Amino acid sequence: MTDETENARAIAELTGRLDAQRAENEAMESRIDARLASLQTDMAKRDVEAAKRDVEAAKRDKDNQRWTVTLVLGCTALVIGAVALFS
Repeated sequence: MTDETENARAIAELTGRLDAQRAENEAMESRIDARLASLQTDMAKRDVEAAKRDVEAAKRDKDNQRWTVTLVLGCTALVIGAVALFS
């Protein structure tokens, strides 16, 4: 074989390997893009659920505050009534 023939074969082999590597990279890029899209969807769902939890927590806090104020006022009225009764 001549050097030109060997070079041509080597070039053909390297070209084939390069094409295979490019195809593999493109497939990997597609998988990465799909996974990224899935993660973005999951993050959006998490954000919506977090917002719902925040709203529910604010409502619970408001209800707890109402109960606390009512309890304090009731106890104060009870103490004032007891003091007035026993004075």
